[in-house]
Amino acid sequence: MRVIGGKFSRRKINFPKTKETRPVTDRSKETIFNVLGEIVQNTLILDLFAGSGSLGIESISRGANHVCFVDEARASTICIYQNLKLLEIQGQGTVLEMDVQNGIKRLEKRPQKFDLIFLDPPHNKGLIKKTLQHLDRSAILQIHGFIVLGRSNHEALPADLKILRLRREIKIGQTFVSILEKIDDSEGQESKDKV
Repeated sequence: MRVIGGKFSRRKINFPKTKETRPVTDRSKETIFNVLGEIVQNTLILDLFAGSGSLGIESISRGANHVCFVDEARASTICIYQNLKLLEIQGQGTVLEMDVQNGIKRLEKRPQKFDLIFLDPPHNKGLIKKTLQHLDRSAILQIHGFIVLGRSNHEALPADLKILRLRREIKIGQTFVSILEKIDDSEGQESKDKV
């Protein structure tokens, strides 16, 4: 696995060799970051179900200020620590080894809010609905912040989201990348498209 863009372009990073962790392909990563463009620069990012930390590390490579990685698997958090050390960016990453729902609850107690959230859970386990509904009630994402969601074609977005709006969807093989924006309650259905 490697970083594909930014200052660490082509640098190899480690990947946890477990059956539970699914690597983000270079094609998917390139598509995601082509769509996001300069949105990642100077941002605070949350990488949920982080795995190797590939999406968060790609963001740092492309100008993000700091990434908080959350994953409950010990193999994943060890791998993220190794990758941050390998690229000498330990100061730009925080790693929480815990269940994502508990991670969100802990982060809700902190004053900072995130500009962008990556959400790429194990497919077809009901985690997308549960996590998006939690984030829809949470204040940890800035107004007009984005969630980049990886999901299988067998999983639909929850229909009851109140302040998260689907802005774009891209099909890549058997998976979708869905981009949602957090809107202000007063904005209703309409919001300026940024992606």
